Parts: sequence; structure tokens; C-alpha cells
Amino acid sequence: MHFAPGDDLSQENGTELDDCAAAEASVINVQYNIVRAVQTVTGLLITVLLLRIFWYCKNHPVKLHANLVIILISVFLLYALFVWSIVVAAAWNFYLALTYSDPCDCLSPVWLVYAVRMPFYLYIAGSPMLHFAIMIERVRATVFVHNYERAGTKFAVGILALVATLLVAFCVYVYFSTIIDPTFEKPMVYFTLTGRYNATELLYAHYFFLLLVICISIADYFLIRMNRRLKRAFSNKVQDYSLSRNYQTNENILTMRIIFPLDFSYTIFFSIFNILSGYIRIKREQFGILVYIRTYETITLTQKQKLSNNGASSGRTRRFVLPNFAFAMAQIAKAKWHSV
Repeated sequence: MHFAPGDDLSQENGTELDDCAAAEASVINVQYNIVRAVQTVTGLLITVLLLRIFWYCKNHPVKLHANLVIILISVFLLYALFVWSIVVAAAWNFYLALTYSDPCDCLSPVWLVYAVRMPFYLYIAGSPMLHFAIMIERVRATVFVHNYERAGTKFAVGILALVATLLVAFCVYVYFSTIIDPTFEKPMVYFTLTGRYNATELLYAHYFFLLLVICISIADYFLIRMNRRLKRAFSNKVQDYSLSRNYQTNENILTMRIIFPLDFSYTIFFSIFNILSGYIRIKREQFGILVYIRTYETITLTQKQKLSNNGASSGRTRRFVLPNFAFAMAQIAKAKWHSV
């Protein structure tokens, strides 16, 4: 087949026009904008709830070990970063919908796509890792129950440094697997960092983290049983009673009693998320890219939030949607240690 000298340029211009039309369709799509509106409202709601929890804990100090507190704060910050990346993406699309005068104005700069979408990968990888870190911290609190109350914060600092290193490596992989893709050399139609060179690997990463959170839930269950056995054993030792040991055991039981159902629900929702996202990946060609992206965003919305239907500490809180660990801290903050 013979191509005239201007054929490549014409084909490139045609591709750009197709991208502009696809971007405009994404920006003005009613169903997609409903999803974005829900994401924005929910993101603002979660932010308010996180601030309320921090404010409550500031005025009512929580007697948890410093290692656990440091890891929980990291979870809050990671969750807030993820939530606000979703809010920024939705706000950007609303801004384009109100101000664009040409379909090509609806395209998003590549740097903005990286800035907005990378927190998603930080959350997908970081949240299970921090769940794992909390489980390991509770294992240490159980094994060293006699003197863990006096332990320092080296463990939390060390494990957070390890998690941060792994997250940086993961994000570096995502970055370099996209810059070699020609799709990311020009303004983007959608906020996505999934391309031809990393789609399969990122899917496997989802399944790996799913397996990890399942293992964490199982470990949490056995930790609860182990601490209950320890408490019964310590209660029978009247002559060898230790206030510090008894307090640490009570803290372990109460903390795991809260964290276990949250880890378990996290596993269930993460499983649903992977099943549904895998299904729409299979149907991607049939649905079309716009419906695929819109549906994936909807699934992400349902995966990252849960109704606080497993016993909030106030009627008003029960009416809100809480992030899993934020709800955990709300319960921990209002718990009465002597009731364990």
C-alpha cells in the first residue's frame, strides 16, 4: 500500500480530533457527572468526618500505644489524599464542562493526570500494607504483652519507612510503564494511568493485595482468640498479677475487636471490587471506553466507602458514610477500657 507524504499527518490530526470528541463526550456525559457529583459530596463528607474525629481525639486523648497511633494517622492521611484526588478530578471536569469552547479544551494535561491519579495507586497498595502493619503491631503487642506498654516507636517508624519505600517503588513502576506508552505523550481524554504496558501487571497487583487482606482478616481473628486466652490465664494468676500486663491485654482485645470486623468488611468489599472490575474489563470492548471508565469509577466509589452499620457510637454518626479506619478510631476514642 502506498502512502502519500501527508497521510501520517492526516492520520495524526484525525486521531487528535477523535480524542477531542471523546474528551467532550466524557465531560458532558450526564451519568458520569452524576458519579462525579456523588464523589465530590462524599469526599467532602468524609473530610468533615475525619476532622471531627481528629478534633474529638485531640480533646479526648486516646490511650493507645504510640506505634498504633502513628500507623493510624498514616492511614488517615493516605485516605484523605485519595479522597481529595477524586474530588480534584471531579472538580476539574466540572470546570471544563462550564468553560470549554472547543472540544479539544476538554483534554487534560498529562501532568495533571499523574498528579490526580497516582494517589489512587498509593491507596490501592498502601491501604492493605498499612492494614498489615497494624496487624503486625498487634502481634508484637500480644507476644510482648509483659512489657510492650513501655516499648518505643522504633517499630512504627521502621515499618512506615518500609511501606513508603515499597509505595515509591510501585509508583515508579506505574510512571515508567506509562511514559513508554505513546498514549501518554499528549493531552489525555480520561484520568487513567492504565496502559498497554501495565494493565495485566496492575490487575495481578489487585489480586495480590486481595490475598493480603484476606490473610490479615484471618490473622486478626486468631489474635482476638489468643488475647482472650491470655486474659483468662492472667486472671487466674492472683499472686502474679500485673496491672501493666492486664491493661495491655485489655487494649489488645478491644482494639482487635474493632479492627477485625473492619478488616473483614474491607476484604469483602475489596473482593466485590475486584470481581466487578474484572467483569467490566472483560466487557470493555463491548461497553466502550467511556462506559468502562464511568463504571470503574462507580465501582471505586462503592469499594472505598462503607455504611457505618456495625455499631457507631452515636445516632448522628450512623447516618454518615465513614472510611473504615476513621470509623475504627471513632469507636476506639469513645471506648471505655474498664468495660473490657
